[in-house]
Order: sequence, then structure tokens, then C-alpha cells
Amino acid sequence: MSALDAEKQLKAWIRSQHLICVGTDFIFETVDQSHLEKFERCIELLGGKIRSVSAAGNWPMGPNRTFKILRANAPVPRPGGEGIVTYWAKRGTSQTRYAEIS
Repeated sequence: MSALDAEKQLKAWIRSQHLICVGTDFIFETVDQSHLEKFERCIELLGGKIRSVSAAGNWPMGPNRTFKILRANAPVPRPGGEGIVTYWAKRGTSQTRYAEIS
């Protein structure tokens, strides 16, 4: 994966409301561990590093079935992350798709 591919993936997560920007941090939420690992690779390709990963709540997926919501927090990579922050400001939201749960 190249830095350009990483930027495209981050933009896709912004559109799907998995990734938001809060101050100087990216907040990424997912129920899929492999997406979390992919997010980490994307951030590293842009020169950053994940600060923390935590469980943010449970997402109901039918009767008697829930998935853990994983939340990753990473500082916006400098340089390299400014374009993503600008894209988020234009197309993103201030809450992730799991905001009502966490």
C-alpha cells in the first residue's frame, strides 16, 4: 500500500463515518479488528502512530448478539495529514456512525 492508497482509504472512512477529526487527533471506530489494523498501517504510511486503542461500547447486531466497538486515537500526522483534515472539514461529520452507542 502506498501513501496515496492510505489517503484514499482514510477518505473512504471519513465518508462512511468511521473516521472523524477532533482537534489535532483522528478518532477511528470500527467493530472489525482487521479494519483497525488497516487504519494503523495507513496512519504509519503517513508518518504517524496510533496513540491508544480502547473498547468504546457494544453494537447490537440482532437478538442476543453484540460486537465490541473499537476506538483508535491517533494524532494527525504532520506533514501528510493536513489534506485529510481539510477533506474531513468539507465532507465529514463530527460524530462517528457509532456515536449513539458510545
